[in-house]
Amino acid sequence: MGTHFLKGIRVIALTWMWAGPWMGAVLADMGAEVIKIETSQRLDHQRVTKILQDLNGDLNQKQDLNRGLFNITNRGVKSCTLNLKQPKGVEIFKKLVKISDIVITNLSPRVMPGWGLDYAALKEVKSDIILISLPAFGDTGPDKDYVSYASTIEAAGGLSVSFGYPGEGPALSGTYPGDPIGGMYGVVSTLTALNYHYKTGKGQHIDVAQSEGVTTLIPEVIMEYVMNGRIRPRVGNRDVIMAPHGCYPCKGDDKWVAIAIGTDSEWTALCQIMGNPVWSKDEMFFDQYSRWKNQDELNKLIASWTKDFTPYDVMYKLQKAGIAAGVSLNIEEAINDPHCKERGIFIEQTHPAAGKTIVYRSPWTSALTATEAPAPCLGEHNGYVFKKLLKMSDVDITQLIDEKVIY
Repeated sequence: MGTHFLKGIRVIALTWMWAGPWMGAVLADMGAEVIKIETSQRLDHQRVTKILQDLNGDLNQKQDLNRGLFNITNRGVKSCTLNLKQPKGVEIFKKLVKISDIVITNLSPRVMPGWGLDYAALKEVKSDIILISLPAFGDTGPDKDYVSYASTIEAAGGLSVSFGYPGEGPALSGTYPGDPIGGMYGVVSTLTALNYHYKTGKGQHIDVAQSEGVTTLIPEVIMEYVMNGRIRPRVGNRDVIMAPHGCYPCKGDDKWVAIAIGTDSEWTALCQIMGNPVWSKDEMFFDQYSRWKNQDELNKLIASWTKDFTPYDVMYKLQKAGIAAGVSLNIEEAINDPHCKERGIFIEQTHPAAGKTIVYRSPWTSALTATEAPAPCLGEHNGYVFKKLLKMSDVDITQLIDEKVIY
């Protein structure tokens, strides 16, 4: 697919869950060779047990090392198994660092130093190595070693308390953006560090706190407090200016369309499309501020119109008039949506163990977009890493397997 932007760059990834793996997948999209270090002692959570229901409704556990989520967040990377709890495993890791450009990790800040692999140690192996770490709360500060998952990162970053409806408590987003946002900041940091390296020949350690990445998603909340000394209330689907603004029910089971009206001229156009109903002339909806003050009643009236049409019908009608409207797609609809299909957002891959799978690509296309390779099986690239890159013999590899340094 053209020249790869990061071709020739080798990344060693000590990553699990979502933020770190997704960062590795995007770097692979850019052409980097990303080698994920795994161990059977503590598998990536996205590889491990999933809960299934049998025909009687009883819950059973099934081990599936190639489940769908892992295949999405680790596509395009290589897998190498190595036991870093053993000194020989650490020495092999250092040999990989010596022939690599970047190390990325989203493990807890205490883990790498515990293996003797903090930034100072990595620099001794390769003076210009770049280390990008993505801990939940950063590599410094009193909370740095706290246990976390996406929900706690979201809460600590200030996002959860900003979600929800008036009069109700905070709400988790359900999509947990802390991980992908942290991963994206990690990618940007990597590109910045590489640019610095090209200019100076020096490496560096960049500390990306995922919780701080979440905080960047709520600038209006920050400004409300900094400028006005107020805590911004939870507003549900509402906007601080626009009205109507929200998701409205449409014909069909659980079908919705999002509509946002930002100006009086857009409101006039919407009324014309709805057939200029009598209620649209009410002084309650005379101007934008009046509509904003009377949103409860307005939303009911808008919904009474949208419910008679499919989401696509509403979107086409409104977009033709220059009104922001979009179908609220579930994942089945997104995969089959004509626009998404033409853009190639979802990719069908043939995985060596899972068979045909559908994953989503990074949200850009260019001549520099690199790989569409599937996610790796556990240890799939051990031969490549140990024999080709590190020049180990079969005898050496067999001995390391017997010693459980390699799995």
